[in-house]
Amino acid sequence: MWGVESKGGAEIWDTEPVFLGEQVTWRDKLKLLFYPKKFVLYRCVLQCLSAPVLKCSRVLDVGCGTGATLIDLKKLLGKNSDVVGVDVVKLQVELANEKIKKNGVWAEALWYDGEYLPFPDSSFDAIYTSDVLGHVKDVRRWLAELSRVLKPSGTLAMFAESKPGKHAWLRNYLLKRGLNIDPHQQFHISLYGKQMLKELLDCAGFDVKRMYSIAWAKFFIHPDELFQPLQNQNNFPILKFINKILYKIKKRSHPFSTALCEFYCLVEMLTIGRFIEAQGYMVLGRKR
Repeated sequence: MWGVESKGGAEIWDTEPVFLGEQVTWRDKLKLLFYPKKFVLYRCVLQCLSAPVLKCSRVLDVGCGTGATLIDLKKLLGKNSDVVGVDVVKLQVELANEKIKKNGVWAEALWYDGEYLPFPDSSFDAIYTSDVLGHVKDVRRWLAELSRVLKPSGTLAMFAESKPGKHAWLRNYLLKRGLNIDPHQQFHISLYGKQMLKELLDCAGFDVKRMYSIAWAKFFIHPDELFQPLQNQNNFPILKFINKILYKIKKRSHPFSTALCEFYCLVEMLTIGRFIEAQGYMVLGRKR
């Protein structure tokens, strides 16, 4: 279940952890090559907390969903880590704690109101948050809360949804003609461009160390995400035809095609991702 709307109007995100065994093996780590967001963000958190001065580390997952990342991070960081997640959807918090118990790790998911994080100042060494910022009403206040509970020099590992940038040619072309191909557009209430994201982060006290755009070639690698909005249109016959062909190829060759497309996303992000402005940004930063 991924991005499904609940009866209460919330968007439910339910995925399984990448690491399913008791110990994280080198084969498990290789799986991350096919999870580009997690590959970058997990690595960022891991590098931050590998310093010898940190005998015990605390990590906060803001917008933890049903707990998959909590489980992954706990297994990656080991028994000396304290991994906590928060989410605004009570159902997700309940499912997260059930999943944590099922996977036999020591972590915790808590409900919060989306405004005030229930922790003292400087409580965490690192904050992980993915696919959350675009759902936040008051982004400035939300980022200030992240900064408040993060220790000085602590790490922020974040994926933020965004407006289509200047290199998102196809998405901008369709937007100008009245078609938004964002599959979660009804839930995205706070989308910004790359420069505005940097300014918001700077105002909250974060120094952005690296920033990558992700999935520039989305039309070719994720035809399934574009399929519904495109095929429901009477216009764009050529784009609809190409999308339909790509969709059928990807669907019939799944999971191999999906794995290949995700690996491509990782390669694209780490090569040209720092220089382009498409849509969606991986942000690796530190609190000043």
